[in-house]
Amino acid sequence: MIIVIESVSNPVYCNAEGTAINCTVKFQHLPEPVEFSATSYDIEAHGVQLYNSLLAGEFGSIAPYVPPTIPVVEVGA
Repeated sequence: MIIVIESVSNPVYCNAEGTAINCTVKFQHLPEPVEFSATSYDIEAHGVQLYNSLLAGEFGSIAPYVPPTIPVVEVGA
């Protein structure tokens, strides 16, 4: 099966090293866009191709990685 990417939006680095990029992808074979994590080491060719295309700026700029915040929990008095 050939994977056809129709559109890509909302790219954002998902780690500080920049080795993975989260984005929303509309694949031709799916009815709705899906969340996708693209990496250079994906086992599928379309994942690697998408990662390289994102790095090349083909889908706009990539938002920076923002580490998750850890909520502070107060221990009972």
